[in-house]
Formats: sequence, structure tokens, C-alpha cells
Amino acid sequence: MRHRVSVLLETLDLFDPELSNLPLHGANLATVDLLRRIASHNRVEALEVFLAPAAMARADQMALAAQQVLPPALRGQGRLSFYPMHALRDIWADGKPRIHWCMDPSWMARDRYLRDRFAAGPTPIACDTHGYGHHTLWGPLARFAAAPPVAFDSMLSLSTMALKALERIFSDFLSAPGARPPCRLDLVPRGVDPDLFHPHDAAEKDAARRALDLPPGARIALYAGRVTAHGKADLLPLIRAFAAAAGPDDILLIAGTEYPAGYGAKLLEFGKSLGLGERLIVHPRVEPSMRPRYYGASDIFVFPGDTVQETLGITMLEAMASGLPCIVSEWDGMRDLIRDGETGFTIPTWWMPGLDAMDAFSPIIPQSSEYLLTAQRVWVDTERLSSALATLLSSPETRAAMGAAGREWIESDFALPKIMDRWIDLWDELAETAASESDADRILRRSYADRLGHPTPYDRLFSHYAAATLDDRRDSVRLTQHGRSVAARAQPLELYEETLSLAQPAILDAIMDRLTQTGNEWMKLGAAIAGAAAMTGQPPDKVRFHLCLLLKRDVLQLRRDE
Repeated sequence: MRHRVSVLLETLDLFDPELSNLPLHGANLATVDLLRRIASHNRVEALEVFLAPAAMARADQMALAAQQVLPPALRGQGRLSFYPMHALRDIWADGKPRIHWCMDPSWMARDRYLRDRFAAGPTPIACDTHGYGHHTLWGPLARFAAAPPVAFDSMLSLSTMALKALERIFSDFLSAPGARPPCRLDLVPRGVDPDLFHPHDAAEKDAARRALDLPPGARIALYAGRVTAHGKADLLPLIRAFAAAAGPDDILLIAGTEYPAGYGAKLLEFGKSLGLGERLIVHPRVEPSMRPRYYGASDIFVFPGDTVQETLGITMLEAMASGLPCIVSEWDGMRDLIRDGETGFTIPTWWMPGLDAMDAFSPIIPQSSEYLLTAQRVWVDTERLSSALATLLSSPETRAAMGAAGREWIESDFALPKIMDRWIDLWDELAETAASESDADRILRRSYADRLGHPTPYDRLFSHYAAATLDDRRDSVRLTQHGRSVAARAQPLELYEETLSLAQPAILDAIMDRLTQTGNEWMKLGAAIAGAAAMTGQPPDKVRFHLCLLLKRDVLQLRRDE
């Protein structure tokens, strides 16, 4: 089965593999890679990207995005299409089956609203999840939890622990105890490219160290990822554990993107106080394309994750694919990835219960601070962490054996082609179930749409702000002198970037042509709308929007007939 896949994006920056204008973290890196792989996969017929109106005005960026995700052999074949978000109604009216890829659980209610209101064909939703645990997620998910369950929608967790958390969110928090979740809950982990991330031989390791200006003969323990205690890992205990375990030729390399600014300097100062000096190296900004070099230059990977935002850990997959033994905290998705004593060591973690005041104030705490404060109730056993570091730093044989075992496991279970097959196998299941939906279930599902999306009734709420409301029978329009010049193509029609992608030249021309035919006579607003709608085959509400554009640009003159 080949699938037509749709996705909503607010920015084209997610097609940039270097994430030049976006935060550098695992969720964005995974999204960039998934866009590329979905667009070019042989089981995908087409990828439809619905963009925010401002992004649709960037024709050069759309062309570059297509080059970044599609190999030359697939370009020009309709595999990738860009549309303004407002075109979703027209595109989805074609009745074709498609998969809608929702990119975050906070958008699940929004995307299900759009599907249930506008999709004429069977359209399962597969929602990618990255992390839970921040208070801002509960409002959108509560709306979703209250909706009638749909058997062909799915939320995909990245790990067994994250899946268990999602089950608790729907059955014990946002809904009545024991309630059914509003969709399927499935488990599909992240994958890694085993060709991009691979073990380095001695010569390649030396080259990587030279490129990164690292000591050639040292044993290097690498921490890679966001350099922050806000949503990733507290690195102060790691530095202390390393100082207790390391010898004079051992180096701890911390590489990633620091947050907040100055955190890297704080780590260096702490390391200096423990006597590490130049044996602690911090690289506070690492470009995505440089990641393979950091793994290739290192001997051990260490990651003491302790925040509820961390559901899997892409850097662990990359490290194992690179043949590195891993030392990680026994926490969430890391419990799925590392086989203790075989591919590395897992370090026990402990949770402090009963911090009710922290729970009570979660609605007012900013997201990054919420992750940091929640992590304070998690203790990673630093004595065991130091012992594991000492074992691997002192034993090249153990490092080699564990690194080889990790690489083997990546190839068998986490190689990206296999993970993509799991994704698309799930899409096959969802599509088959959606195709057999009963009429009664379809009616029930669609009847709930507006309670999921809460579309704003602007007329009902705000039309009284204006001195008067336009009336199809009482109000008339005609071309202004400027409008006649625009209609004759003597002057351009100036529109804002955000409206360019929504404006259809055929409708604008139909309105101006119809008014041009009357000479300088006034035409009732309703007649102008009906005539342009008949000429273009477009619904009246679209014509009304284009009339607004012409009125705003002084192309039309308005008169109320008393």
C-alpha cells in the first residue's frame, strides 16, 4: 500500500538539516530527517505540506526545501507539494485516502478537528510524540481526551515508559479512571542512520580528534546533547563522578547547545574547582553535521538524563551506532536502549514522592523551569556512575566488546530503514481500519469537530466593533479610478505576504471584470458575489474574502443604498 501523507508546518526551517533558525534538539533533528525519508520513501505516493501563509510567500525557500528532501531522480514527479493552510479544505475534499502526520501531541485536538471537518476521504492521524510532562500540554490533550474514540488514529510513544505515561495521562488524569483513550496508543522508537553513524578505526579517530582540536592520546568520555539542566540532564553530578573516576589521561567532553547562556562556563568553573582543569572540555555549540565526528573522536558515551522531557534519547542511538559503550541513567527510554552489562551500564535512578507543593504550582511555572524543578526530585546514583566510568576508562577490552554489541543491536533493531517500515506498517493498519468506518461512527466523529477545534465565530463575537455590517442587498460596489487602472493591468495590486498565498487571481479578475462590464454603474454586493462565484465555480465565502482584499486596497468603492 502506498500512502498520500499530509502535514501542517508553520515554517520551512524544518527542511534545513542544520536547523539554522530553530532550536537544536532531538525533536527538531528527528523531524527534519523524517520529512526527508517520508518524501522519498517507496511506500509514499506524495507528501502534502500545508504551510502558514507567510511561509508560502518564500518561493525560494520552498524550492530549496524540495532539493533538501528529494533526491534528483524524484523531483518533478509530484512527490512533494506545498499549499497554504487555508487550501486544506479544497485539497482534502478530493475524497482520496491519506495519512495525516501530526507532529506534536499538543496539536492532536487541532488536527483531528481539521480532519473531522474537512477530510472527505478516510484520513487516519498518526501523531508523533517527543515528550510529555509540561503543564501547557494538558489543556489541548484534555479536549482531545473528551472526544469520541477513533480506532484508526494513533499516538506514537518512543519508549515503553513513555507509553505507560501516556496510558496514565488518558486513564487516570485527563479522563475518568479506566476511561478509554481517544485513539490507539502505539510504540515506535526513533531510528538512526547506521551509515552516517558508524565505528571509526584508529586513523579515522585521529582525524576526528584533529578536526575537533582534541588531544590525540587521551581517553575521552563524551556527553552529547543539549547542554542544559532545563529539560535534559544535570551535568554537575556527572562532572563530580568523572573527577572521582578519571586518571590524568582521561577527558570529559561535553558537546551540544548550552542553555541558558553561560551554563558551559559554569560547568568549566565547577570542573576547575574539582581539579579537572583542561581535562574538562565544553563545546557549547555543535552543528548537526558535526555529530558523527564527536562520536568518532570518543571512547565512551555518558548521559545521566533526569528530566521528564527525555523520552528516548537520540544521542544514545547515535553513540551505539558509532560503536561506543554507553553509560546512561536508568530512566525512561534509556531503559529500552541500553542492556546493562552488555552494551553499557545503566545507573539507578530514584524518585522522591510527596512534593505536593511543586505539583500545585505547575500551572504558573514556565516550561523550561518546570522541567528543571521536576528533575530536582530525581537522583542519579553518582557512586555507581563513577564506578561505571572507572570500569570503562580502564578497560579497552570491555569498551570494545560493549561497543560492538551496541552496534549490532542498532543494526538489528534501530536502523532507520527498519523503523520507517514500522511506521508505514502502522499506517497500513490505520488506513485499513479507516476504510471500514461505519456511517454512524463517521457522523458521531464529525459532529464533535467544533468542540475539538473551537473555531472562532468572529461575526458573532466581534462584528459589533464596526459601525455597520455589510449587507448583500443594501450595499453596492463599483471600481474606483485606481481600481480601473488595476483591472486594466496598468497598476499592480499590492497585497501583504500573508494574503498572497490565499488570494486567487481568477477570483480577483472575475470581480473586477464583472464590475468593468457595468461601466461606472453601482452593483449590489450580493450580485457581485454571486456573479464572481458563478464565473469561477468558487464558493461565496471565498469571493467575499477577495472582495475584502479589493476594498482594503482601494480598488472598490462602497455605497449603502438607503
